[in-house]
Amino acid sequence: MHMIYLPYSDDIRPVEELHTDTNPMAPRATEDQIQSASSLVKRVDLKNFSVCQFANPALQRHYAVLQALALDEDDMPDTKDETLPDEEGLARPGIVKALEEFKLSVYGENFEEENDLMNNEKTSEASKKRKAIAENATKEYANYDWLDLADNGKLKELTVVELKYYLTRHNLPVTGKKEALISRILTHMGNHEPFCLTKASKRNNRVQMAAE
Repeated sequence: MHMIYLPYSDDIRPVEELHTDTNPMAPRATEDQIQSASSLVKRVDLKNFSVCQFANPALQRHYAVLQALALDEDDMPDTKDETLPDEEGLARPGIVKALEEFKLSVYGENFEEENDLMNNEKTSEASKKRKAIAENATKEYANYDWLDLADNGKLKELTVVELKYYLTRHNLPVTGKKEALISRILTHMGNHEPFCLTKASKRNNRVQMAAE
């Protein structure tokens, strides 16, 4: 007997548009692209393929652990993951040529250059964004008396965004909860020094740290 699970109403959704092109005609592969793809598939075709040729790597590791425990072995036997790509086979000249011809027919000659250009543009945009954040943090940083806030235990009254002004200004990590941010600021300002130091010497040290 076969059972078919019927979907819930929430699982029934309209078909998504995969192509944003306003052209009503869906893109079609050219004869050259089809031929290149066919040649590539023939090149990487596995002769006399059988699923029995490939062992489940998770099960093989499980059995290796059981064997090591049962035989009281110090070293666990290595298990080879046969499901990984055959890098040596893919490096054969015939397959490399078929791959290059397929890439050329589908993506064109300037694909790698255009891709590198897009990556450079994304990197440039990210760099500009980080620079803008750093400049804003430096500007806002000057509006607070950080030494007074630390001495009087008022850092906890600041928001996470405000605490990050100090951290960004001093190139410190900005991740974590509010308590972690405060602890990071106090550590940077020297508030975790030995208690034998006088309050004045602590403050002088924090003045120097905050000025850096």
